[in-house]
Amino acid sequence: MKIAIVSGGTGGHIYPGIAIAEELKAHDPRAEIIFIGSAEGLEKELVPKAGFPIRLIRSRALLRKLSYKAISAPFVSLIGFFQALALLRKERPRLLLSTGGYASLPVVLAAKILSIPIYIHEQNVLPGVTNRFYARWAKKVFLSFEQSKQYLAGTVTGNPVRREILSYDRESSRTKLGCQPDERVVLVVGGSQGARTINRAVMGALPLINPGIRIIHVVGHRDYPEVLRQLAGRNYSFYKPVEYMYNMGEAIAAADLVVSRAGATAIAEFLTRGLPMILVPFPFSAEGHQDLNAQVVAEAGAGLFIKNSELTPEKFAVLVNDQTLNLTKMKGACRSLARPNAAKDILNVIA
Repeated sequence: MKIAIVSGGTGGHIYPGIAIAEELKAHDPRAEIIFIGSAEGLEKELVPKAGFPIRLIRSRALLRKLSYKAISAPFVSLIGFFQALALLRKERPRLLLSTGGYASLPVVLAAKILSIPIYIHEQNVLPGVTNRFYARWAKKVFLSFEQSKQYLAGTVTGNPVRREILSYDRESSRTKLGCQPDERVVLVVGGSQGARTINRAVMGALPLINPGIRIIHVVGHRDYPEVLRQLAGRNYSFYKPVEYMYNMGEAIAAADLVVSRAGATAIAEFLTRGLPMILVPFPFSAEGHQDLNAQVVAEAGAGLFIKNSELTPEKFAVLVNDQTLNLTKMKGACRSLARPNAAKDILNVIA
């Protein structure tokens, strides 16, 4: 069996594809899996690191802000379409699974022309524009949230989570990260690029953090030098900043609470591990989709929804220091909302 998976742009699109590929390999070690992605996206690093081959095509995000990249995007993607057409014609996979991202459009168009069955997975409550556009061609659409049905017809399976996320032991992860048994461990992460509002709130809040709290802060490449500059000459033994964390599963396993953007794949990972959330949606997410993701989590009692404009250093300190948060109840709400068998349920349909 040979399948193609197109995943592109950010980790939020890529990791579900990897999770499905891992499940397929566990089910059928002889299965051939080919990832297709953009040379401009994170997939060129993340997919090979996960142990899968990837073919890169030309593709570029359709940006809303006027710039050279925005103007050139349709022409770049047209090149990618012909590259995808040649690649799929040569490989002839049994099916194409798209998990979204800007690399997906030219590949899905090529698969449609070649009559290759198309399956789509949507991570967010509000489906992306490209998924809404080519869902009509899909043999099956998989959704992560029940609430998505009001926007797109499909089957709710949940968002696939990598086996790595589920594999870490909590106690050994805490020990490895230097956490004490009685500490409240707060993981702060702003996505693959980091989040400037969150980073600034954390840095300003450090003098206000109560004893007994440990903060693991995934800063992101952009702001990491500035964070190190601000820390020069200051001693906060409870605070651990890192530029990027490839072993995110370890940090999630160790944490008692996470402060994060509201990307759907990150949320799925937190839910599956039963990790209570303070979600600060990216205010410029396409069509406000991160707000909708955060609302679903908050309404279920699995986390809190804080607007980006409200996250000051003082607000961050109050939230992190708050001992009245019922983390046990929030953890149970996470478990009830989680769908740990998402990858398996998708494979039961396509394999």
